[in-house]
Amino acid sequence: MTEDLKQGSKLGDNELMLRIGRGGMATVWVARERAKDPKDDRLVAVKAMLIELADETEFVTMFLDEVRLVRAIKHPNVVEIYDVGDADGVMWMSMEWVEGESLHTVIAEAGKRRAIPPELAVKIIADAASGLHAAHELRDMDGSPRGVVHRDVSPHNILIGTNGMVKLVDFGVAKAVGRISEATRAGQLKGKFGYMSPEQALGKAVDRRSDIFSLGIVLFELTTSRRLFRGEHDIDTLKLVIGGPIPKPTSIDPKYPVGLERIVLKALDRRPEARYQTALELAEDLRAYLKSERVVVAQSGLAGLMKRVLGERIEQRRKAVRAALKALGSGQAPPSDLLSGDLAFTPTGKDRITVSGVSSVSSVTGSGLSNITSPSTVGRPSSSFSGLRHDVSQPQPSSLSAGSIIGYAIGALGLLVALFVLLFMRH
Repeated sequence: MTEDLKQGSKLGDNELMLRIGRGGMATVWVARERAKDPKDDRLVAVKAMLIELADETEFVTMFLDEVRLVRAIKHPNVVEIYDVGDADGVMWMSMEWVEGESLHTVIAEAGKRRAIPPELAVKIIADAASGLHAAHELRDMDGSPRGVVHRDVSPHNILIGTNGMVKLVDFGVAKAVGRISEATRAGQLKGKFGYMSPEQALGKAVDRRSDIFSLGIVLFELTTSRRLFRGEHDIDTLKLVIGGPIPKPTSIDPKYPVGLERIVLKALDRRPEARYQTALELAEDLRAYLKSERVVVAQSGLAGLMKRVLGERIEQRRKAVRAALKALGSGQAPPSDLLSGDLAFTPTGKDRITVSGVSSVSSVTGSGLSNITSPSTVGRPSSSFSGLRHDVSQPQPSSLSAGSIIGYAIGALGLLVALFVLLFMRH
C-alpha cells in the first residue's frame, strides 16, 4: 500500500498536501506542483498507484505507455494529464485539479434530497460524450487513429466542477489494469462490471462503441433512477450485461419522453453496428432533444446543483487544502492565486436554484447507484419530465418583499389620482 506517502512527500515536482481519495488501485492527493518560479506553482491532482502493483511488470509498462498517450487529449470535457512517473516503486500521474466531485458522489448526495433533474442529466451526458469523442479521435502525427478507448466509463470517472464543467478522467487506466495478474486483480474492478459493454464483458476486442454503451448505461440510470445491470455477484452482473433485459424507460415511467427513450435505447443496443457509431452523434442527439423540448441548460445550472448539493463539503475541503498549503509553507500564508477565495460557493440557505426531481436514492455503495428506490416506494410522482420546458439556469420567482408591495400600492394610488384629475378636467 502507499501508506508511506504522507503530507510533504515528493513525487516528481509534486509536493503532496492532502489525500482526498483512496480506492482499490490508487490514492488521490491534492498536490502543489513546484515550478522554477514560485509564481508559477499550481495545484494538481496526483494519483499514486499502490505499491504492490509495481511488481506487475506488464501493468507498469502499459500504465506508463497509456498515460503518456492520453496526455495528448486536449478538450474542455477531459481532465488534462500533466506528467507521469515512477518514484521508488510508486507509479503516479499528475493531472488537472478539478474542484468538485465525481458524478457518483453527486448522485449519492442529491439522492438524499431529490434526484438529479432530467435536463441536467442530459446535459451531463452530452458533455461527457463530447469529451469521449475528442479522445476517440486522437491521432498520430501521420493522421492515423490511435484507437483510444476509455474502457471504464462510469459515474466514478465523470467529474463535475464547482463551475459546472463536466470532465472525464482515467483514460487508459482500465486497459493497463487488464494486464494485472488474477491474484492481484481482485478488487481492482470491483463494482465496475455493471458499466461494461457486452463485448467487453465477453472479453472481445473493443472500440469506441464500447464506451458509448457504457455512457448509455449512465444516461439510463440518471434519467430513470434505476440500476440497469446489477446482480448479487459480479458474475451475475456480467450475465445481465451480456443478455439481461434492457427495459424501455417508458415502462418504468409512463411520462418518460419518447424522444429521449429513443436515444437511450440506441446507445444501449447490444449490436455495436446498430449503436451510435461515434460519441459525437450521441452528444448531438442529446442536445437536439433538449432543443426540441425548448430547454436551455446553461453551465451555471450544473454549478447551481453542485452548490446546493455539495457546497458545504467542497468548502470544507477547500479550507483543508488552504491549511495544508500554509503548513507546508512553514507558517507562511500560501499564494492567494493557488486556491479560490470565492466565498460565494458556501451555501447560504438563500439560494433560489432548486434541485428538482422526485426519485430517491436510499443508499449508495460500491459502484455508485447501488440501491435506487422506485419512486412509488417514497410516495412521490415518478419523474419531473412533465416540467422540462424552462431555462434551468434562471432562478425561480420568489415571494414579493414588503418594499415591493409598498411600491405597487404607491403606483396604484398614483394611477387613481391621475384618473380623478383627468375626469375633473373633462367636466
